[in-house]
Amino acid sequence: MGRTSRNKKPKYKIRNFESGKTKDIFATIYADMIQSQAWKELTNNARVLYIYMKLQYYGQKPINEMEDYFYFNKAMYTKTYKLYTNVGQFYKDRDLLVKNGFIEIVGGSTKTTREKMIYRYSDKWKEF
Repeated sequence: MGRTSRNKKPKYKIRNFESGKTKDIFATIYADMIQSQAWKELTNNARVLYIYMKLQYYGQKPINEMEDYFYFNKAMYTKTYKLYTNVGQFYKDRDLLVKNGFIEIVGGSTKTTREKMIYRYSDKWKEF
């Protein structure tokens, strides 16, 4: 028995105040996350970084069939998103996201290998 058009959930329509483009990607953040103790202990810069990381996650192709993984390298946050003229501040905010259980560092860059950093979202913030 198939779904009828009556039972079908209507497709979400982007509202005028949400985007300037009709087919743009978005980064969803739910109320239970922003009301959590882990989120409250983030700095405002770390919160903004999380939003941009989530935007990058939804806007990229999966990395070698690892759908939960995403890249967020220096070119991404300095050139594309115009964040962090001070790279040390980026690492501080990123490490705070790791410490509070929002992301994990899976692999990547060292100064000698120059590989892209690979991250994964985590739900450890729920246990914080």
